[in-house]
Amino acid sequence: MNKIKVLDTHLTNMIAAGEVVERPAGIIKELVENSIDANATSIEVRIVEGGMGLIEVSDNGEGMSGEDLSQAFERHSTSKIKSVLDLNAISSFGFRGEALPSIASVSHVEAISNDGVEGHRMIIDNGVKKIKERAARNQGTTISVSSLFLKTPARLKHIKNVHYETSIVLDTIQKFAMGNPQISFTLYNEDKVSFRSYGRNDLADVFHRVYGAQVTQDTQLFSAENYDFKIDGIMALPQHNRANRYSIWLYINNRMIRFPKIQKAIVDGYRRHMPTDRYPIVVMNIHVDPQLVDVNVHPSKWEIRLSKDNVLVELIQDCFLSILDKNMRPQRVTFPSPVPVQTDIKEALLGEPMPRFEPLIEEPKKIYVTDYMPDSLPISDFKPREIEPQLESEKIEPLTVLSQMSGCYILAQGDKGLYIIDQHAAMERVRYEYYQNKMLNQNNPTQDFLIPLIIEGRKPIIGRVNEINQILKEFQLELEVFGEDAFVLRSTPLWIEEKVVSEFIHEVLDMFEDERTIREEDLRRNVLATLACHSSVRFNEYMSMDEMTELVRQLRACEQPFNCPHGRPTFITVEHKQLIKEFKR
Repeated sequence: MNKIKVLDTHLTNMIAAGEVVERPAGIIKELVENSIDANATSIEVRIVEGGMGLIEVSDNGEGMSGEDLSQAFERHSTSKIKSVLDLNAISSFGFRGEALPSIASVSHVEAISNDGVEGHRMIIDNGVKKIKERAARNQGTTISVSSLFLKTPARLKHIKNVHYETSIVLDTIQKFAMGNPQISFTLYNEDKVSFRSYGRNDLADVFHRVYGAQVTQDTQLFSAENYDFKIDGIMALPQHNRANRYSIWLYINNRMIRFPKIQKAIVDGYRRHMPTDRYPIVVMNIHVDPQLVDVNVHPSKWEIRLSKDNVLVELIQDCFLSILDKNMRPQRVTFPSPVPVQTDIKEALLGEPMPRFEPLIEEPKKIYVTDYMPDSLPISDFKPREIEPQLESEKIEPLTVLSQMSGCYILAQGDKGLYIIDQHAAMERVRYEYYQNKMLNQNNPTQDFLIPLIIEGRKPIIGRVNEINQILKEFQLELEVFGEDAFVLRSTPLWIEEKVVSEFIHEVLDMFEDERTIREEDLRRNVLATLACHSSVRFNEYMSMDEMTELVRQLRACEQPFNCPHGRPTFITVEHKQLIKEFKR
């Protein structure tokens, strides 16, 4: 008797649902993508109990005929591609023909669609078509999903609480709105508006509705391109940052994606202006020939493969470094507002403890909603500032040193208000630019070590000594092969300490062993930052008035005085108007 059998259609759809339908937000993603492919300009999403009670997606797109509506729920039925050539240059969001039958196999689905001629209604219960009839509706499509995972309890028990699932849905809709600002999106949670965008094709408007006015006023629209790629979007200045990468939103040809290599390129572009454990807020759309992109990697379509990604990385880093170097400004102290204005899903919504909320699907609770949302907001309130690069002498106004606090901070006064200066970070910046100028002078004197520096245990990369020296020559350093598994360094420039040289050489060799991409600019910045840190005044080290005055003078003379080489702010300001407000003058 044969053991191998062909699985029936319903069972294969349920298996596919394991990859396509992980949680309510995944269903909404698939349905909204279909709406966008149908050229909808307005999309409404309604959820009950985080999507476990009800999901409804309604659009004003092209709609479907009765025959197409029935065919859409058959596996591998799609209008998006017809041949292998189409698969190699996908421009639509959907193309696999798996989402609708997979969703219908694990839930109760009602679909109503009108193609502009007549409307039809279909009901499918866990993969079984129950009803197909004519129905009244304006042109477009509405799909309702209920009783999700009712017959797959193993999947149901892995769904988290209603609060969490709702937050993921909200995050998904906000990502769609940011990537498609020309489309109006509305999310209703328990019949109340949780989010709305207006389809004005204004990215700054959508950004404001997600992050609030405080962040949006410190943003910059950007655009850059080369032969293969064009990037555009909106970026917050470094003083607005997060503890994770969740606020780096990436799109390729308007499709939301996850691409760790590109996220890293963005973070690297911010690194000199932001601490290493913080991450920027960036929305970036990558425009590229579809033939360079493979989106057929996973049924969820989050992952992609991209040709010439190293060219894209270089474009991103150059763009961000250029913008941040020109547009940095002092970090202001802001006092907390009694009413939060920012909707930050991952930090505010998920981060706040909810002691009254039990992780049970059966007991839904209402999460944050907006009871009232105006039809429009004045554009001038939240447009990104057009920032003009400041002259060297205007980056920091003249300051009068007042005193030192706790052996850590210098207090100084200017016309704008009170300046609180981190003495270690400030001196790091001063020393960094000093060493940078030294390094640019390739005629710096060198000295031979009394005892040459030997680096052992490097046999795997001994044969790459010439490649390694190409990186090191900029620092007036050169390695020689020493035996079978070691290098030797015989001299160093006078401006680099021996201890720092050893750490730097090991870091470079580690990168070669790990096959990591080595950017000379990153290496240069790392060694200079290490030098600056070791030679700077420490916390709890008291300074005289003359020393503090001289440090402040040198900081004002720096090209980039606002951050230390590691990205931390060198100072913060408390403006006069803030003090007047707080003291109720």
